[in-house]
Amino acid sequence: MGRPPKSNIRQRRKLTREPLFSLYDDIDNQPRTSGLVLLNPTQRKQKKAQAQSDFITRRIVQTTSILKRRAAQKHRDGEDDRLYTEVLMELDEDEGPNDDDGSEFMGIPSAGDWEDEDTEEEEHLLYFQAKGAIHDFELTENRSRRNKVILDQERWEEQMPDLVDAYLDHCYRRSLGYPFEEMVKERHTISIWSTYEHRSYDIPVYHCDKLHNASYIRLGFLPFNPLLNHSLVSLQTVELYHHIFMRCPRLGVQPFLRGLCDLQGVRFKNNFGVQFSSAYDFYIRLTESVRLRVLISLDRTTPNWRLLNTCPPCQYEVEGEEPQPIRMMLAVDGNNSLKRFERRERRDDGTLLGPSRERPDVRIGGGDYFLQPSQVDLWDEPNWGKWVDWSPLEKADRNACTDRWSNLNEAKTAKSFGSFDVNGIFAGFCRHSFVLAFSDMIKTGEQSKYLLSLLYHFMSACRDDQKRRGFSEETMGSLGVGYDIACGMVDKIARSPLRQLAKDERLQMLIGLLHGYAHNRLCQLTFLMLYIYGAGIEDLEVCERFFSHSNALASVTRYMSKFRRRQTISSYAYHRDNFETYANLSKFIHSNYRQALRIISRSQETARTLRELGLLDAGKVIGFIDEERSYLESRNSVPEPDVLASSYYRALVKLSDCREKLRRARRTFKLYEMGESCVEGEESLYLSERQMVNELELEAKLLVDVQCLEERLGIRVDQRWCKGSEDWRKAEELVAMSIYQKSLDKLEGLIVARIFELSRMNISGTGYKMRQHIGHAMQKRSTTIRSALEKYNEAAAKLTPPRKLLHWDDVMNYTYLSEFDFLRDTRSDVCDKTWAKPAVREAMSELFKLIRAEEEINRLNMEIKRLITYMKEEEEYVSLVATSVQETNPSLAYQIRRYRDERRRYNVTHRRRLDSIRKLPGFTPTNARYFHAGVGLRRQSVHNHIEEGMVAEDNEDHEDDQEDDSDGDDQESELDDRAEAALAVANDNGL
Repeated sequence: MGRPPKSNIRQRRKLTREPLFSLYDDIDNQPRTSGLVLLNPTQRKQKKAQAQSDFITRRIVQTTSILKRRAAQKHRDGEDDRLYTEVLMELDEDEGPNDDDGSEFMGIPSAGDWEDEDTEEEEHLLYFQAKGAIHDFELTENRSRRNKVILDQERWEEQMPDLVDAYLDHCYRRSLGYPFEEMVKERHTISIWSTYEHRSYDIPVYHCDKLHNASYIRLGFLPFNPLLNHSLVSLQTVELYHHIFMRCPRLGVQPFLRGLCDLQGVRFKNNFGVQFSSAYDFYIRLTESVRLRVLISLDRTTPNWRLLNTCPPCQYEVEGEEPQPIRMMLAVDGNNSLKRFERRERRDDGTLLGPSRERPDVRIGGGDYFLQPSQVDLWDEPNWGKWVDWSPLEKADRNACTDRWSNLNEAKTAKSFGSFDVNGIFAGFCRHSFVLAFSDMIKTGEQSKYLLSLLYHFMSACRDDQKRRGFSEETMGSLGVGYDIACGMVDKIARSPLRQLAKDERLQMLIGLLHGYAHNRLCQLTFLMLYIYGAGIEDLEVCERFFSHSNALASVTRYMSKFRRRQTISSYAYHRDNFETYANLSKFIHSNYRQALRIISRSQETARTLRELGLLDAGKVIGFIDEERSYLESRNSVPEPDVLASSYYRALVKLSDCREKLRRARRTFKLYEMGESCVEGEESLYLSERQMVNELELEAKLLVDVQCLEERLGIRVDQRWCKGSEDWRKAEELVAMSIYQKSLDKLEGLIVARIFELSRMNISGTGYKMRQHIGHAMQKRSTTIRSALEKYNEAAAKLTPPRKLLHWDDVMNYTYLSEFDFLRDTRSDVCDKTWAKPAVREAMSELFKLIRAEEEINRLNMEIKRLITYMKEEEEYVSLVATSVQETNPSLAYQIRRYRDERRRYNVTHRRRLDSIRKLPGFTPTNARYFHAGVGLRRQSVHNHIEEGMVAEDNEDHEDDQEDDSDGDDQESELDDRAEAALAVANDNGL
C-alpha cells in the first residue's frame, strides 16, 4: 500500500475530495490500468464490496491515527480535547499495536509530517467523511468495530488481578507504616494529583511488577488509563471524595475538584473531571474486587448471601426462640426521583425523539443489589404464559381505591416520560431499613411486575436456603410485605404465577400507617397495620425514609451512564447499610421498646374507659372489626335496579325541562311571527326559530332515552312516572344521595390535600420558597374548601332525613380519611351500631394499640437476642478467619479485619444502648434473659477445634442465661398480676 501524501495543503484537500468509494481490480486496492476485466455478476459484486470495505478501513485507520496524535498533543498542552475524545470513543482499529503509535500499521506517517496551519480543519473533514461512509456502508459482515470504552474495559479486566494484589499490598504496608522496598527498574516523570498539591514527581517502576500501573498503585496512586498515563491521582484523595460523597450525595466530581483547585491555587480544566471520574470508577472496581476476595475467604459466596444475611435482627435466627406470627416484615415502594436521561439524536422538526446515541457499554453494574431487566420482564402480565404449571384466573371486581391511587392504573403507569430511559427505582427493605433489592423502572411507571419480581426473588431465595440447610419447608409465621397499594396487589398476586410460592411462604400484604389512612375504611380494616395480628407498632414506612436521603443522588445520577448510575446507587446502598442503618439498629430497638412501654403504661386507663362504655369482653370488642367489615362490604355495591331508576329519573327530569324550554321557544316564535314582540328584525326571528328547532331535536333524543330505560325497567307508556308519585319520590332520594356523595368526595379530596401539605411543610429539606408556595396554596385552598363545604351542606339538607351539617372547625380537625366514610352511609341505622359511636371507636383504637404494643415487646426481645448473638459470633468468626489467613496472605488478612471493623465499630454503642433498655420504666425483669447471646442457626466456623472452642464459650453463656432465668422466676408471679390488672379487657386470645 502506498503512503499518504506529505504535508501539502493542496494535496491534503485533494485527498479529502477523493471519493470514498472507488472500484479496484483486486483486494490489494491497485487502480484499474488495463482494459475490461471479465467477471461474472457475483464476482463483480464481491470485489466491489471488498474494495469499498478496504478503502473505508484504510481511511478510518489513517484518520484515527492522526486524531490520536492530535489528542495527545492537546492533552500535553492542557487544551480542551472534547472533540478528539468523542472521535476516539467512536473509532478504534481492529488490529495493530495497542499503543498510541500507529506508524507501523499501513504505513501511517509520523505526526510531524502532517503539521500545518489548517491541520485541524482537514482532520475534522477527514473524520466526518469517514464517519459518513460508515453509516452508508455496513461493515458488520466483514469486520467488527470495537468501541474504545469496551477496549479499555477489556484491558482493565486483564490487568485487574495484578492491580488488586498491588492495592492489597499498599493498604497493608500503609497500615504498618512500612515503605515499599524493591529494586527499581525505571523512573517516570508524572504529574501527581493529591489533596494539597498538583506537581510532577519521578515515580519508580519496580522489577516485581509486570505493569506500570501496579507500581503506581503500590505507591498509593491511581491511574486514569490502562496503558499510558501522564498523570496520576493520589489514592487518599479518591478515598476522601468517596467517603464524603457517600455522606453527601449531592457533591459531584466537579465541585470537589474545583475546591481542590482553589486550595492548590491552580486553574480548573474540564479534562480534570474526566480523568478523576475514570480514577474513581477504577477505585470502586478495586474495592469491589477486594470485597469479593474477602467474601470468598469467609465462604460467603453462595447465591443471594447478602440478601439472606443483611439484617441481623430480622434474619440471624437463634436456636430455641419462639416463632412470631409474622416472621419478617418487608416494605416495598417505587421512587421516581432517580431517573436517568437517555441521550438521543435531535430531529430537524423537533417533535420526536431521535435514535439513541448512547455509547455501548457491556458492563452491567449494581452487583447483587439490582434485579436484571430480564428477571423483571418475565413478570409482566403478557409473559405469565411462559411459566410452567400456571393457569389463568378471572379478574376480581374493581378495587375501590383504584381512583385514589394512580399507580393502581396500569394504563397510566405503562407510559414512559419523555426522553428518560429509566423512570426511577423500585426498592425493597426490611423493617430496619436494610436494602434487599432494587429494580429499574425502565420506560414505565410503577407497575405490578416490579413487585412480583422482587417478591419472587426474595421468597425463592428463602425457600432455596431452607432446602440447602436441610430445614423443614413449612414456614413458621407469615411474611408481611408493606406496600402503599397492597389492596390492589392481592388479586394480582392471586392470579399470577407467584400464587403458589406466596401461599407456601404465607405472604401477607400490609399497608403502612402513613398511606393507610388515605385508603377507604374497608381497606384499612383488612390491611392496616393497626388491625393485623402480630404486626406490633411498626409503621412500615421505611421506603419514604430511605428515599428522603437517596433523592440527593438524583442530581448526580440523572445524566450518568447505565453502568455508573447503578454503580453509584449500589455503592450508596452498601455504605448506608453498613455505616448508617447498622449503626442505628440499637437506637431503633431502644426507641420502639420505649414507645411500646409507654403505650402499655396506659393500659389501666384504657381498661377503665372500656368498662365505662359497658364493653367488658375483649373478644366482643375485637369482633366489632369483623362486624364493621361485613357492613361495609354489604354496602359496597349498588343494586342495578337503583342505578336504572336513577338514570330513568334523570332522563325524565331532563325531558321535562326540555319540554318547558320548547314551550317558551314556541311562544316566543309566535310572537315574532305576529309582530307582537318588542324586538323586531329578521335576525331575531331567525334566532328564535333556531332555538325552537334545537329544543325539538333535543326532545326527540331524550324521548328515545326514556323509552329505552322504560323497556329495561318494564314500564309501559301509560305507567310513566310523574312528579309526586311514589316511584318518583324514591328515585329523587337516590339522586339526592348521589349528589351528596359527589360533594362529599370533592370536600374529602381538598381535605386530603390539606393534610398532606401540612405534613410536607414540616418535613426537613423543604426550602423556604417551597414552604411559602405551600402556604399560599393552602390559603387559596381554604377558600375552595369553604365553597365545597357550602355545597356539601346544601346537598346534605336535601336528604330525607337531612344529614348532619358540617362546620368549618369540624372539617379542619379531620385528620383521618376514615372519618369521611361514615358520612357516606346511605342508611341511618348505622348510627345506632355500637362500633359506630365516636367514643367506642376511640376506645377500640386504644385497645388495638395496646395489643400491638405487647406484640412489639415480644418481637423486640427476639431481635435483641439475635443482635447480641450476631455481634458475638460475627466478631469471633471473622477474627478467626483473619488469623488463619495471616500466615499465607497478610495483606488479605488485613482487608478481612477491615471488613469486620465496618460493623464492629458500632457494637460497643449497641451493647450500651441495649443495656439501657433494662432501666426503662415498666420494663419486665423476666425479659432480661433475652439480653444474652445464644447460638445462631446461621453460625459459621473455620476449623473443628475452633468450633468446639466457640461451643464451649456458648455453653458458659447458656449457664449464665439459666442463672438469669432463675432470678426472673421469682418475679414471674408479679408480672402475671401486673399484666392481668393492666390488660383486664385486652388479651391476645381475642384475636
